[in-house]
This record gives sequence, structure tokens and C-alpha cells, in this order.
Amino acid sequence: MVATRKLLLLIVAIVLLSGCSSELSFSEVSDRGFNKDIQSFIDDVKHENGVHLYLDDQTDIYVYLNGKNVEQGEKAVHFTDFNVKENSDTLNILFSNAETTDYLNQSLNYELLYKVNLDKKYEKIKPFSNGEEVSFGVISGNQ
Repeated sequence: MVATRKLLLLIVAIVLLSGCSSELSFSEVSDRGFNKDIQSFIDDVKHENGVHLYLDDQTDIYVYLNGKNVEQGEKAVHFTDFNVKENSDTLNILFSNAETTDYLNQSLNYELLYKVNLDKKYEKIKPFSNGEEVSFGVISGNQ
């Protein structure tokens, strides 16, 4: 009976500890339904093309990809892929984009917002566009 109780306590401890661990993941989010600070950030940068970073807290960041602002005669930028990868104490934000002259194509993603759930605190966050390191346009947040 004592051995059964110890085994049960061990199983409960393992379940509780595994439930506490977090995992690096991301999801695309719509432009509605998040807090006013993030909405204010997007409103501030929506007129600037590029990749923008919002540091929400120790466990979440938001990455806003914007290519919707097109000058007449210029090509429009749309986004085709997004991923995040850990490299030691660096979080790499990986995305792909392409250019088009089809400005009215509603099936292309000219603007995307991703929520990244962090598994730990990173020393550096680096964005990569089509495999090349780029700079964030704007970095903001409440950290």
C-alpha cells in the first residue's frame, strides 16, 4: 500500500511538472481580439512596411509583417511563410516574401500578425527574410 501511494505521488508530480513546461510555438492571429496596447502598436506601424516586434511579456511576443503600403509603380510585397527557430540564446524569426504587381489579389497576404509563445527568455531576437538577416522596423512593448 505504501509503495502504491509513493508510485501515485511520483506520477502526479511528473504530470504536474510536465504541465508547467512551455514550448516554443507560434500562431497567426487576426487583427482583432487582442489588448489595446497591441492594437495601438499596430495602428502606429501600419503605415510602415517591414517586420515589427512587440514584446508583450516574458512569455509572448507579436511579430507584425507589413507589405501593404505600395507606392505607385512599385511592386507589392506579400508574405508566403513564417517560422520560429531557437539557436541557443537567440530566437530566429524566419519568414518568406515575394513581390507582385497584382495589387488587388485578395488571396495574397500583404499583412500578417503572429503571436509567438516563448519557451524561455532569449538574449537576441533576429528576423530573417528569405534567408537573409534583416532589421526590425519598430520594436516596442511592455517588458
